[in-house]
Amino acid sequence: MPFIEILLLSLSLSADSFVVSLGGSVTLGRVNVWKVFSTASVFGVVQAACLFTGWISGYSIVAYVSRIAPYIALVILSYLGIRMIVSGLRGDGESVDLSGFRKMMLAAIATSIDAIAVGVSLAMGNMSSGDAAVLTVLTLLITIMASSAGIVLGSASGRKFGNAAKIAGGAILVFIGCRALF
Repeated sequence: MPFIEILLLSLSLSADSFVVSLGGSVTLGRVNVWKVFSTASVFGVVQAACLFTGWISGYSIVAYVSRIAPYIALVILSYLGIRMIVSGLRGDGESVDLSGFRKMMLAAIATSIDAIAVGVSLAMGNMSSGDAAVLTVLTLLITIMASSAGIVLGSASGRKFGNAAKIAGGAILVFIGCRALF
């Protein structure tokens, strides 16, 4: 596979992580470098692991994954998004955010389910192990960078716009979940 195709695929796989990081981080307040890196790393590692797992799994799970992946993403992202919207409308301090490991993992898994299906389809297309390794590493790095940018931008908008940013962030999560279904 040409490097440009690997790069474009890595960029497209990281797009949802960027948007979810942007929407989910509006409740984080001021973030430090460690928080940005640790949160973005969870998104990157899960995305790369799902992609590689899909590639390794190959033929055995393609029908299963491709049928249920959109539903899993819809349920998880809608759950997180609706909780954020309700919290923003109530103006209470409780919200769904990316501050805890469990919340980060849920968001990272929801944005990475499609990477399993992509990995499976690439295995079925006889992608070489070398190309799969380059794609996995590039996806890891690009997802970390994209998620970092999303966290910084989302955190800044959350501090500036408060509950309105929380509602918008929740709506973004629900939208991505619905988009995954269609």
